[in-house]
Amino acid sequence: MTIDKSLTRKISGAYQSTHSQLVRFFRNRLGNSNDADDLSQDVFTLWLNRKAEDPVKESRAYLFKIASNVLIDHWRRNQQQNQSATSIDDVAHEHSFEQTAADPSEILEHQQRITQLSEAIDLLPPRRREAFLLYRFDGLSQSEIAERMEISISMVEKHIAAALVHCKKYLEDQGNNK
Repeated sequence: MTIDKSLTRKISGAYQSTHSQLVRFFRNRLGNSNDADDLSQDVFTLWLNRKAEDPVKESRAYLFKIASNVLIDHWRRNQQQNQSATSIDDVAHEHSFEQTAADPSEILEHQQRITQLSEAIDLLPPRRREAFLLYRFDGLSQSEIAERMEISISMVEKHIAAALVHCKKYLEDQGNNK
């Protein structure tokens, strides 16, 4: 599988030039370094997952627009969590109801997408896969991953960004092969 080199260079360049600015943007507004790191990563994830066909001309401006939206969503989530003290049983009941009301074709499509994502993750180099899984599925911060893997935070960021690019490209290729 080949990844578009120009896309990789563009994302890598934007990541290297803008990531620390995004972290500062979030840290100044949240006062929390871990959330700032996580939300900054989410900005790049959203950029990679965008559906638009038009190329982004001003990546820095576009990333900060996404960052503003991510920050608003973060504040809304926190506000909702503080307002509603929903029990686990209520959530489990809602989830089971949603599953029974879903269209079987949607469920199948969702399961196929999960299978494809799992395949994409399995194709990652071992260290990149480890960093990605620790971040996305174990919920560790980038600094915790760096400490656990005994690498720099910058290397963790590169592993995660490269893993996201790989997974997006793999899923796009699988969608084109249908």
